Amino acid sequence: MATTATHMIAFMHIEWNGKESDIREDGQGPAVLLLHGYPLDGAMWSGVARALATSFRVLKPDLPGRGSTPDPVSGGIEAYADFVATILESLPAPAGLAGFSMGGYVALALMKRRPEKVKALALVDTRASADDEAGKEKRVEAITKVRSEGVGPIAEGMIGKMLAPGSLPRKDLLERLRRIMLRQSPQTVEADLIAMKERPDSTAFLSEIPIPTLVVVGEQDALTPPADSRAMADAIPGARFVSIPGAGHMAPMEQPRAVATALADFFGASLGAARVG
Repeated sequence: MATTATHMIAFMHIEWNGKESDIREDGQGPAVLLLHGYPLDGAMWSGVARALATSFRVLKPDLPGRGSTPDPVSGGIEAYADFVATILESLPAPAGLAGFSMGGYVALALMKRRPEKVKALALVDTRASADDEAGKEKRVEAITKVRSEGVGPIAEGMIGKMLAPGSLPRKDLLERLRRIMLRQSPQTVEADLIAMKERPDSTAFLSEIPIPTLVVVGEQDALTPPADSRAMADAIPGARFVSIPGAGHMAPMEQPRAVATALADFFGASLGAARVG
């Protein structure tokens, strides 16, 4: 493992699936990994990461199939979790882990398989339950669409559902979100859909999480509703719950400062670092 810096952009290099992957990082201090959602990449965390980097070493990996990260051979969400475990193994001490939406599914899969390298867990705009039959059918419909029409229709169909009504007039936010989505390949989007469709239910596992946990949700999240997030927090021993005003599902992009503050307070107490001012 090595770290290099070019034009103030730093990368941690790891080998996974026989290929090198570059993990973007910033800051110094206790390590915190930020796992992105679908159909996105690590750039969705940029605003949060900049704020956290004043107190933490923040890593924004691109999950398999995007950026420099190779596709997994097989394995769905569990393979994504194995990739994250490889990053954690390269760090000097147990780290903080925050998973957004699909990244939350990955974080929970990792906690089942390799919990020893995670010291504190944040679940952001995500859920523990598996897809029901209606949800699985929607995944199948999306797979069919991306195969026949590409990523564009998927992106355009999702944006309105991912943001709070008050965020929709923010053209810069919409364009950044659209740009991140449209640079994902159809193959990556399909792999994500299959992984999410086939993921196991983790609801019963919540009571077994042994480390400090924070559950964060946008106050107007229509995809992973606040009531579900609160129930998830209630099921995890000692978990904290934070609702982000003025945010929908994309709370880390809609209200990055508020999300960064919640994460910094939590990880600062759990990992030992100064609070973001």
